[in-house]
Amino acid sequence: MHLFRYKLISETGKIVSGVIELPIADLTAAVRYVEHDGGIALEVRPLPGPVNMLAQFFGVGLGSFSRLELAEFYHNLGMLLGAGVTVLDGLDKIQEYAANRHLKAALRCIRADIQAGQTFSEALIKHPRLAPFVVQHMVAIGEEAGRLDQMLKKCGDHLLHLHEIVSATKRAMTYPAILLVVVLGAVVFWLWYVVPQLVSLFKDLGVELPLPTRMLIAASDWFQEWFGIVAILATGLVILLSILRRKVYAVRYALSYLSLRAPVISRIVHTSLVARATEYLGIMLGTSISVLRAMTMITEATGNEIYKKRLLGAQNSLQAGNLLSEALKQHQALDPFAIRMLSVGEMTGRLDSQATYVADLYREKLNGLVQVLSKTLEPLIMMVLGGLFAIIMIGLLMPVYDLMTAIGN
Repeated sequence: MHLFRYKLISETGKIVSGVIELPIADLTAAVRYVEHDGGIALEVRPLPGPVNMLAQFFGVGLGSFSRLELAEFYHNLGMLLGAGVTVLDGLDKIQEYAANRHLKAALRCIRADIQAGQTFSEALIKHPRLAPFVVQHMVAIGEEAGRLDQMLKKCGDHLLHLHEIVSATKRAMTYPAILLVVVLGAVVFWLWYVVPQLVSLFKDLGVELPLPTRMLIAASDWFQEWFGIVAILATGLVILLSILRRKVYAVRYALSYLSLRAPVISRIVHTSLVARATEYLGIMLGTSISVLRAMTMITEATGNEIYKKRLLGAQNSLQAGNLLSEALKQHQALDPFAIRMLSVGEMTGRLDSQATYVADLYREKLNGLVQVLSKTLEPLIMMVLGGLFAIIMIGLLMPVYDLMTAIGN
């Protein structure tokens, strides 16, 4: 995607200027995009490379779209086409009421391409953030079969299901992370700020400090000296891993392996991956895509490198002539339960509906895991937090008790 600064005279004679992100680098095509509403371009020029990167980073361009926004867009467009509205009029109607300015800009680009003679699927493929690759294939198949309105509704349902899967996974990961941050923040506050002040008071009073208090002081001294450095190093490590994860396969593979072995998290990641794989399988088989092609697309869409390797092995087994359930079982690409359910779909000739049914089951299972995790971790974290504060209070109250005893004597 490329950012262009433009200035034009609108049909009403008003001078309009701004920045627009376009899926092309050609200046002549950019002028056509800018003038598609009937205005006259006074200036259209690409932003310099560094400025382009900064503008993208701070959200000047189209940016990304939430799955809920995409689901609403495809469902509404499908409804309009089903009611007899043309694609161009449907895009105009959605653009008129769209709240997201980035979506408005993307729809203007798509509309200009259609007016230039491209099909809706050809124009849509230039906007990968607006149309994930599965949606691109579904829209193309819908156009070929003359069922674009129905396929667009299926795209909306598919994106809504993916939103539920991803949201449940994020909730499961976010809740314990927030609790952990709260616990660490409370401990750091006490050891960094509260304990040193009370310890200095004890020293001024000349109180002999017991062992728990001395241990608390040692921990506080460590925090005072090393916590800032450790925090900076940890932040740098997280940033470095996030960069290496995108660039280095070995890092992605190692992180994928850890995610499938970590306590608690592994079940959530595993369930989420099976739910997404079966969701993709059901929706693609329902659009008459072959099983082998569907498996290829599922493998490409899988972010976990361990599962991607297993799915690739299953894909090779399919090419060798094995049934899908046999290939998945041979390479342990999915849950045994999910594989058994898919084998029933193969035997009955209803593999697409069976895959959708399995995806629904695993979405419900994922939501159940999130609820169980929140109910289990909350009291556990509170117990840990209570234990830490009990240790801190014992270390602080023992000198006070000794001091009161000495005063009483």
